[in-house]
This record gives sequence, C-alpha cells and structure tokens, in this order.
Amino acid sequence: MSENNSGSMMAGFLVGAAVGAGLALIFAPMAGDETRRRLGDGVRKLKDGTTDKLDQVKGAIETRTGDLSAAIDAGKDAYRRGAAEKATTVRDHV
Repeated sequence: MSENNSGSMMAGFLVGAAVGAGLALIFAPMAGDETRRRLGDGVRKLKDGTTDKLDQVKGAIETRTGDLSAAIDAGKDAYRRGAAEKATTVRDHV
C-alpha cells in the first residue's frame, strides 16, 4: 500500500474514531460536566495523534526533498563532466 493511501486511511480512521467517541459520549448517561471533560480529553488525544502524524509526514517530505536535491546535483555534475570531456575531445580533434 502506498504512503498516500496509508495516510488517507489513517486520516479516515482518526476521523471515524473521533466521531464515534463523540457520539458515544453524547449518548452515554453521564452528567454534562463529565461528558464535556471526556470529550475534551478525546479531542486532546486526537490533536496529539494528528500532530505526531503530521510531524512524521513533514520529516518524510524533508528527507525526500533532500534526496531529490542530491540526485539533481549529481545529475548536473555528471552532465558538466560529460560536456567538459566532449569539449576536450572536440578540441583535440580540431
């Protein structure tokens, strides 16, 4: 499974869990204060989990950006070396 699909699946799971938890708390026979406290705890946990996942995604993007930049630089260097070699070869034959 690709990381994009995995991320979408995780997001869907988190949203579903939050909605389910919210509905369970709303319909549970508890006092309003207790329900609000538990709902707030759930929202904080969801926020923390989402923040952690976002940090992971940012790290992966930064790593891939660095890898791509290094690959581009290596390609440029190889092109320059090849062009310099060709120029030398042409000069030697003229």
